[in-house]
Amino acid sequence: MKKNLLALAVLTLVSGAAFAQSSVTLYGVADVGIGKEAGQKTGMISGHVLNHTTSYIGFRGVEDLGGGLKTGFRLEQYVNMENGATASPNGFLGRENETYGRAANLWVEGGFGQFKMGRSETPSYNAMLAWSVVGGANYSPSLERYAAVGRWVRASSQFSYKTPVFGGFSAEIAFVAKGDHNNKAKYDLNLIYENGPINAAVAYNKIQDAKANYALGAKYNFGMFALSAGYYNVRNLQGYVLPAGANLKLAGYSIGGSVNFDNITLSLELQRQHKSEAHYQNATQKFKKYTEGVVEAKYALSKRTFVYADYQRFENGNNYGVGIQHRF
Repeated sequence: MKKNLLALAVLTLVSGAAFAQSSVTLYGVADVGIGKEAGQKTGMISGHVLNHTTSYIGFRGVEDLGGGLKTGFRLEQYVNMENGATASPNGFLGRENETYGRAANLWVEGGFGQFKMGRSETPSYNAMLAWSVVGGANYSPSLERYAAVGRWVRASSQFSYKTPVFGGFSAEIAFVAKGDHNNKAKYDLNLIYENGPINAAVAYNKIQDAKANYALGAKYNFGMFALSAGYYNVRNLQGYVLPAGANLKLAGYSIGGSVNFDNITLSLELQRQHKSEAHYQNATQKFKKYTEGVVEAKYALSKRTFVYADYQRFENGNNYGVGIQHRF
């Protein structure tokens, strides 16, 4: 009897240890507020350009395979806090109509780095986050004007590899299969340096039979305040409706700064275009070049919750927003 009880106890411990190596986490962001976009009425905002982040709910799983090898997955779905909508035929964001349109990927990592397959952020977008003082905020003038260096922030059918960090340096390269870009394959990569107060990065992407896009920037954190600068050269911009054979080119600079006072953070980011033109087969059409920016104020109520206010100047419009965000 004692031997049986002992064997059962050992089996329970072994089984518990095995199951403890695998875990699934529920997480997400709830972000909602009140805002007024130029030419529009004041109203509730969720998934809007004046929100800090578009709300979402996610599931993340990790399994320890032993020997330093791990595998995992990530699924993230957008949520409209105003009416509870997620995916719909038109998409409440006007894009990302998929059920898990924010992320749906599987990865394996170890001492060799990380290999990932599925829908995920592009290396170009991750590079821009390294130097922007407002990060990936919806109201970032650099992201809104140049996108993720001419591409969407996320890509489907993406195969990516990220190296380990060597002396502060890391690199990420991705291949996006033809089906995600009108039967044209895409290559996307970055090189990031993060060490102490310095963050610097280079982004590059290219679609088959088109000119490459690139950007570079850096941020220096002095402790209480930080300064940043970036340069963007987009020679094949995605997302604009142009006549067949036309190509939209944008180029410009950004500067930014942020200051921390205990629970309060104030940030300013400006961008100025020096090129804005469409190239046709036998002609070039030039467009107005804009200086745009955002002023952001955040007050942390806790480690997971903050209130924010933002003023964004985009093209000739003045946009205002106030909101609250909770991360769980």
